[in-house]
Amino acid sequence: MMSAPPSPHTASRRSFLAEPQGWLAFLICAQLLLWTLVPWLLATSLPLDVVSDGLSWGHEWQWGYYKHPPLPSWTVELFFDGLGDLGPFLLSQIAIAATYGFVFLLGREIMPVRWAAVGALLLAGIYYFSIPSPEYNHNVAQMPVWAAASFFYFRAWKTARLRWWIALGICAGLGLLTKYPTGLLLATMVAHLSSTRNSRSAFASPGPYLAIATCIAIISPHLLWLYRNGFPTLHYAVARAGNETGVAARFFTPFKFLAAQAIDILPAFLAAAIAGLFAWDTVHLRRDENLRFLLWLTLGPPALTFLVSLATGLGIRDMWGAPMWNLTGLILVQAAVSRWDSVSLLRLKICVAALFVIGLAGYALANAFVPQLENRPSRIQWPDRELAQTFSTIWQTETHRPLRIVAADGWLGGLIAMRADPRPSVWIDASYVKSPWITPRAVARDGALIVWRVKDRPQPPAAFQHLPGLDVLGVKSFTWPRTPDAPPLQIGFGIIAPSPWRK
Repeated sequence: MMSAPPSPHTASRRSFLAEPQGWLAFLICAQLLLWTLVPWLLATSLPLDVVSDGLSWGHEWQWGYYKHPPLPSWTVELFFDGLGDLGPFLLSQIAIAATYGFVFLLGREIMPVRWAAVGALLLAGIYYFSIPSPEYNHNVAQMPVWAAASFFYFRAWKTARLRWWIALGICAGLGLLTKYPTGLLLATMVAHLSSTRNSRSAFASPGPYLAIATCIAIISPHLLWLYRNGFPTLHYAVARAGNETGVAARFFTPFKFLAAQAIDILPAFLAAAIAGLFAWDTVHLRRDENLRFLLWLTLGPPALTFLVSLATGLGIRDMWGAPMWNLTGLILVQAAVSRWDSVSLLRLKICVAALFVIGLAGYALANAFVPQLENRPSRIQWPDRELAQTFSTIWQTETHRPLRIVAADGWLGGLIAMRADPRPSVWIDASYVKSPWITPRAVARDGALIVWRVKDRPQPPAAFQHLPGLDVLGVKSFTWPRTPDAPPLQIGFGIIAPSPWRK
């Protein structure tokens, strides 16, 4: 008996899944699901940057913070308020998924759809799309913004239509509200636009100036905040500059950054080579303005980072490269256009799947099994609920007043604040510059809980020792939730009593 032929709908679905764009859709869904749920299930608390640079700041809804612009802190606060601990993990993967999406959209403008999907799939071989991605911070938040800006700029450059220049201006403004190194991408775009006679003609049109005006309009509240607060982010940046002294250190830091970036993107090149998608034709490069566009926007920002660090001694971190390599897969595909007919898409699919599984397994090992083997707690396994309950009870017992201010570093204070009900404000390092939402009048009125991690001695850090009215009360020990045999966490604590007339 002959079986019935497959329905057109079933055949269409199978055909879609057999194509790279189907694999890309599947990869994005797997990224959203697994890279959200696995870190969330492994965590008893939240990652360092989510707490210290996210919730500790975002809860105050400022137009700026002493280290960074405000947008990532606002978004992580919204997702935490709406979805609890799951929210920040989901937010990170939405950022990664959006990056895949905008890279695909850009690739579709340059090459056939299936090869645009291949270019996006190769991003699974870039380190920043896997193990660091669950920690939503300003670096991860930049990734979709840079990818979107690259797409909008390409459309503006190719079509000269004002709507794409406006879209670029919106994206540039949001990028600068995310992290200032977005300026490196914008500077690269200006350099690219100036690189040929044909593209320079854009400066005679209103498009670029409309993009600039749109960007300034978006960031103007942040600029006003900077002015009113004495430009704390610039002071922070200047303090970081000059960290590397001496000729050897000056050279070591920027070269170390480039070396780390090369290692972080190497798996994508290996996957391309295994699939037979690895070639370089200098003649093709000279003829292909789209490939030159991709190279400009990819190599420009790390080159500028290298030069700035070399010139100023700025201490740079490897993770600053997170948004810089979004277009790597498209470069590999476009550079190998002459070999498309001989590429093994099956080998590519296997490589992408293997890289995805290896990254997820590596994250699980690093945050679940290694801490238990080494008796060394992970950052996402702190006893935050017990901390909040213990110190909220102590505060109530001592003052009979609501806890409104916790003075600590951004991490420890943030852990306590996010679990307390209602959530108090974090007075970061007891600094009014770092925490402009805290005033001497508020401290005198509401008092403050002072907490610090005890290491060598029970006395508070120097930043806390001279706080008026500080009464040091003692030290509390806490067992680690997933590594109970590790040495206990010891937290020193004290209070600044609130004004008695407010009782």
